[in-house]
Amino acid sequence: MKFLVVTDFLGYIGGGFEPLSVMYVMSAVRQAGHEVKMIEDDFQKASAMIEDWKPDFVGYSAFTGYHKQLIDLNRRLKERHEFISLFGGPHPTFFPEMVKEEGVDIVCRGEGEEAVVELLDSVQRGEDYSGVRNFWIKLNGQIHRNEVRPLQDDLDKIAFPARDLFYQFPQARNSKVRIVNTARGCPYACTYCYNYKIKELYKSFGAPHLRHRGVDSIIEEILQLKAKYPIEFVYFGTDNFTTLKDWVFEFSEKYRRKLNIPFLCGSRPETISPEVCRALKSANCASVYMGIESGNEEIRRNLLNRKMNNDRIITAAQNIHEAGLKLATFNMMLFPGETLEQAWDTLTLNQRCRSDYAWVSLFQPYPRTKLADYAIEKGYFDGDFDRLQVSWYRFSALSNHHKKKFERLQKLVWLAVEFRWLTPLVKLAMKLPFSPIYMFLLKLHKAYCYRFRVMPVKLSFREVLKLSWRFLVDRSE
Repeated sequence: MKFLVVTDFLGYIGGGFEPLSVMYVMSAVRQAGHEVKMIEDDFQKASAMIEDWKPDFVGYSAFTGYHKQLIDLNRRLKERHEFISLFGGPHPTFFPEMVKEEGVDIVCRGEGEEAVVELLDSVQRGEDYSGVRNFWIKLNGQIHRNEVRPLQDDLDKIAFPARDLFYQFPQARNSKVRIVNTARGCPYACTYCYNYKIKELYKSFGAPHLRHRGVDSIIEEILQLKAKYPIEFVYFGTDNFTTLKDWVFEFSEKYRRKLNIPFLCGSRPETISPEVCRALKSANCASVYMGIESGNEEIRRNLLNRKMNNDRIITAAQNIHEAGLKLATFNMMLFPGETLEQAWDTLTLNQRCRSDYAWVSLFQPYPRTKLADYAIEKGYFDGDFDRLQVSWYRFSALSNHHKKKFERLQKLVWLAVEFRWLTPLVKLAMKLPFSPIYMFLLKLHKAYCYRFRVMPVKLSFREVLKLSWRFLVDRSE
């Protein structure tokens, strides 16, 4: 079978990411003997590829906000060509009803490596594929709603991602930063996040949702990357790299000896001890992303289900700084019912943490998450998920009397964190209608922080200009 994947190339490149989940699935499909190709989400290019290559399947990975664009693109392609369309990713997983959309044939829920291979094998053999697990399948006017299969508990058995598909694009191939996942799942239950819904999806199997790869497997993947592509920095894209302390110690010792390439990883305040930070530093870690989300304890505890207090967050930040690591933080604003005073607490806490880069987005009510349900119940959101957009910076679907002030403050937090003496100016600026200027300055600051703090990679002047341009055109902002 021939499988063509349509990907948001510009979105991934602009945001500094790689479509790892897609590349993992395509690696499994290719190992099973099927043919795979990747094309960017441009109608003319995708149509030309379909006309020339004649794929049996065309696949899309859809997150909420981007799903509308993909549904429309698929519909237009279906008008010209014959193929089976398959949608996977976060949005189809939690909103499988999108299979009812015109042109959508199949949606995949959850992890897709084994499922997609079984689907393609069944179609190739001419068998009835309507009951393949993980899929909602629209066939002959009927929708078949199948349950998910158990998770693969040994991640080392999953083939390395088929990066060559994405690296056909020169900007991706020539990047000096590579993204690697070390685990799947999350032990926490934040109300705004998909992870706890994934746990609910698979809870009947009783297996652990959080699964770590072996350290040796991770190092081997990076060694193979290093042999084929330029690599001067590694971004470990796992939600919480430091969940298991003993795993961190083993990783740090082996990584230091065999690779020692500078890297960035993510963490939570509860797991950032002085010992963990020293171990990361010894392995040449450059920076750590830590989720603050809100600087207001009441919002965190009662709305987000994040139980740590401010002192715990500040202590974690101190541990990071004392180890000689840079601190980047994740933050959100415009939660359901949040006041401007509570949002200002987020700015203040980032100042107290001395954040080297404070990343602040606008809350997005993703389908079937507890916080989205709460927003709908309380009247802050009308429940129309098709109104959500790709951008985390420019748009919020929630209603709030001070919405414009929230949106301006969100774009100005970095200024008060970087230059505390400008805090009074930020209070004034959030009342003024200059959001486009604030956005432009925010993106310049982000490019600077990524270049010199978060991912300090040696770049030529030309590469610096390219990086700055990437952030300026990033569609997620």
